[in-house]
Amino acid sequence: MKKHVIWFFAMAFLAVGATSCSDMLEEETYGASTTEEFLNDPENFEMLVGQTYANIKWLHDHWTYWGLSTLTTDEAVCPVRQPAGHWADGDFWRQLNTHTWDAEGEAFNNVWYYCNSGAVLCNKVLQQLDTYKHKFDEETYNRFKSELVVVRSFYYYTLFDCFGRIPYTEEFSDKFVDLMEPEQVWINLVTNLEEQAPHMPLATEPSWSYNYARATQGMAYTLLARLYLNAESYDVSAATAAQYDVYNKCIEACNKVIDSKQYVIEDEFFTNFALKNEVSRENIFVIDEDGSANNMISGGNPMNKFRVSLLTMHYNHEQAWGTKVKPWNGFLASPEFIDLYDAADYRGLSDASEATGGTRVEGTTGAEGRRGWFVGPVYNADNTEIAKDENGDRVILTSELYGYDDAYAFAFSHKSKLKKSQQAQIDMLNAEFGTSYKEGDKIQDFFATAEEAEAAVKEYNETLNAKYEQERLYTLAASIDNTCWNSGARCWKYEADKTGTYTYSENDFVFFRYADVLYMKAEAILRGGNGDLGELLASADFQKIRTRVGLNAYTSLDLDELYKERGREFAWECVRRRDMIRFGTFNTAQWGFVEGPQEEFVKWFPIYRDVLSAEPRWVQNNGY
Repeated sequence: MKKHVIWFFAMAFLAVGATSCSDMLEEETYGASTTEEFLNDPENFEMLVGQTYANIKWLHDHWTYWGLSTLTTDEAVCPVRQPAGHWADGDFWRQLNTHTWDAEGEAFNNVWYYCNSGAVLCNKVLQQLDTYKHKFDEETYNRFKSELVVVRSFYYYTLFDCFGRIPYTEEFSDKFVDLMEPEQVWINLVTNLEEQAPHMPLATEPSWSYNYARATQGMAYTLLARLYLNAESYDVSAATAAQYDVYNKCIEACNKVIDSKQYVIEDEFFTNFALKNEVSRENIFVIDEDGSANNMISGGNPMNKFRVSLLTMHYNHEQAWGTKVKPWNGFLASPEFIDLYDAADYRGLSDASEATGGTRVEGTTGAEGRRGWFVGPVYNADNTEIAKDENGDRVILTSELYGYDDAYAFAFSHKSKLKKSQQAQIDMLNAEFGTSYKEGDKIQDFFATAEEAEAAVKEYNETLNAKYEQERLYTLAASIDNTCWNSGARCWKYEADKTGTYTYSENDFVFFRYADVLYMKAEAILRGGNGDLGELLASADFQKIRTRVGLNAYTSLDLDELYKERGREFAWECVRRRDMIRFGTFNTAQWGFVEGPQEEFVKWFPIYRDVLSAEPRWVQNNGY
């Protein structure tokens, strides 16, 4: 959106691959000036700090942190689509869908690489900052130091959230760094954030625009609150959690954000996810997106562009909305997750009626019909007729998941002989048209000309496909290896570009949001922290989270309802996996294609196999 070149300066030396931390230490200039030459002008240091944000742009991809955080929970599924076996992709999505992953998954390697290399770069720039400390006044030095430590903490937090045991270090050197146990990682992150957060700028100092998509005091305290609230789920011992007084500390961190008065709950929920969502004063930390193909970098499967609309929408949304790229018909909501929403909830399902729903909904606000999940008919470009996909099936999307029953898929040819495997279809053909075809017949032989046979076959296929649409698309139970193209609600909270202007998502990706701060505070109180829950529930911003989406404000609240509400409010925002772990449902509940209960070790992902091959002194996580 806003083009913050300084803060997302391209790092030409990034490339995906299994690597140890020591491999990330060498400076590659590719003809550019060296760091020493560059820093002869101290003002250039701000650009050097900006480079440390570059790897964050990779973390919202479905092949990295966002995909791992989303598809392993009840908020998303990505089964193999039939016919044609779309999204098989070497079984990786199937493994995430079923919690049967192993150390072969490329996404594990991608997160490991981008987070570690981002943290190493922060350490490198911190070292350079100390080397050239004499060139800065004290205020500038402290500002850069705090920002670099907080950005490094974000990288390590993301890595820690996935793997638990990580090569945490605050030095830039070629010395071996062993994997640190989760509790010590947590202590280090908390210590650094507690120390540096007070020195971070508020979002409005010197200006909101200047700090947009940068680490700020609000971002640092929000991250700190998350760490405190999730201490137990991060394997922090009860004694250490008690020592740190985690729930009261969580409340204190939330209050720092609240009392700063930098953020508000927006009147309109979808303002936070609009194409031009930089106007939101609810979003605390975002990735600043450029939806054009400019500065596009692909490191194999992942990309430094946000692709959620392409990922979830049906192929035929290309015609209906005029998208530059044909969507991929991939990630969906599980039916169990959709069941969390009240019918009146703007965050829930869209109008599915053929008369007014689907792609005929034009509004961009909740009051105008915008909803968080798309279902219903996808019309052709002029909204006159429901579109047909390349199989000849009408595109009417459902929140339920169904398998594709190819016994009812008619694609006869007037030239080819009827096969034994088509006997059930031959019987339906004969019953519908009063014909007497049998195995081995060629339909053309029953007509005087090939043109007549071709016309008849066209009529057969169109008539039978329309008649048996229900049986083919909306009857058979779905499975992980057979889910039809029309199945599943599509995430619509991020506004899709319907003008054909952008190649990728122009919406800035939201990592932290003020609504999360208020809900974290409520949860910390419910879990034993000191605070007046009634006063929080009665506050205008807390109430607005519900009333803006067409629901009544809470007058009381318990943990079970808060868990469900967090799912509804933060769908596909990298929140649900840690919520499920914290509430004890990640390895016990059943949803989509996950069959519980499972071993507790699944709450940590495995370290990618080639990472361990590159550094044999590291040991794999338990269970893998």
